[in-house]
Amino acid sequence: MKTDFGPAATAPMGEKLSFGLKFGYGIGDIGCNIFIVSTGMFLLFFLTDVLGVEPALAGLVLLIPKLWDVVSDPIMGGISDVTRSRMGRRRPYLLYASIPFGLTFFALFVAPHYPSQLVGAIHVGVLFALGCTAFTVYNVPYSAMVAEMTDDYNERMSVTSFRMIGSSVGVLLAGGLAMPLVEAGGGGESGFGFMGLVFGILIAIFCLVSVWGTRNARSLTAVDQTPALMEQIKVAFANRPFKVLMLMYLIQSIAIGVLMAGQIYYVKYVMKMPESYVGVISAILFITAIVFIPFWVRVGIRLGKINAYTIGLSLMAVMLLSLFFTRPSQSTIFFFQMFLLGIGFSSFQLFPFSMLPDTIEFDELKSGMRREGIFSGAWACGQKSAYAIGPAIVGMTLSLSGFAGAGLQPESLATGIRLVFCLFTAAMLLLSLIPFRRYELTETRFEEIKQLIRTKSAN
Repeated sequence: MKTDFGPAATAPMGEKLSFGLKFGYGIGDIGCNIFIVSTGMFLLFFLTDVLGVEPALAGLVLLIPKLWDVVSDPIMGGISDVTRSRMGRRRPYLLYASIPFGLTFFALFVAPHYPSQLVGAIHVGVLFALGCTAFTVYNVPYSAMVAEMTDDYNERMSVTSFRMIGSSVGVLLAGGLAMPLVEAGGGGESGFGFMGLVFGILIAIFCLVSVWGTRNARSLTAVDQTPALMEQIKVAFANRPFKVLMLMYLIQSIAIGVLMAGQIYYVKYVMKMPESYVGVISAILFITAIVFIPFWVRVGIRLGKINAYTIGLSLMAVMLLSLFFTRPSQSTIFFFQMFLLGIGFSSFQLFPFSMLPDTIEFDELKSGMRREGIFSGAWACGQKSAYAIGPAIVGMTLSLSGFAGAGLQPESLATGIRLVFCLFTAAMLLLSLIPFRRYELTETRFEEIKQLIRTKSAN
């Protein structure tokens, strides 16, 4: 396979990574998060308020495609583990998926015109499944690259901070520009189509730039064969640190999925603000998250990832609880609450993804193999499934609270949104701290594992 995007590198594992490589890697997550956040925040709203689909049905139609991810993500991880190419194990798939990823996103927000509400909803659901598949082909190998680039505990946190800055930029673009682009495109169906076109182009561009930017990224030798799907699941969940981290992150991601899908409804129906204010709120939240990533890196080095992340999650939970009591007349307080929520959200962006590669060394100690793809696939499967559960929960809550479509909304709707957007999410974040207490991969323990691996290799 010959390409202008460069062969795989073979730099020493412990070598410090260049700024250019970290920057090039981080750019890839801009495109990924434009997809995640745009679909997470606005696809349910597109179905309910633009296409007129009943909320519970809309939530269900966004959940079903994610069942495919339960199968496709681990498969993709296993495929990338055994791939042999001039570009390494992972990067060929980043190259192949980039353009289809952008195209499917554009098609997703082109409004279908069917006489049946159900058929229109299914149409969107099928396109969402195709978009999720393109995301899988790109994102699972992309996520697995960190563990191959370096085995240094804090260097991985540094690489992840670049990825999370890219992630936050993608989140900011999606959250802050989506509704302004909809308005610039004429609003309604045509506006969402215009937003889909602009973001689809950006997704493809950012993903391709990252393929080029990681041309010097280190790649390990492919394993000889990938286990069957059920064996991959056994591999993943035999890894105790991974299992604990995965359970914690799954619970948190359900909460984040609810936050993404529920934010526009909270702004519009609880705070009584125009839909366009979602861009302002998103800017406050996500710019704060970007700015505070270096802060959390320093806190993580000083206090350890586990303690620092616990502080960040606790801050998020407190802010969400406080939002339950915020009144429409208290817009200034609302903006300040979103600022503090952004500080906590920044920790969610950084720490889980810097901890995931550490769990792979634990597997190598036990198995003697490097199986990054299996763990990245299982991780992506859990993340995307949880994010899909979020819109389903919001959709069901809207239906149970008396959502009246384009008509006058009952007061019960605001109460229902407060319950799910504030109390449910805070409770889930606090619940996730229970399994997190059993996570044991501190920096000291991680260095011990690395030394044991070196000793085994020498023998």
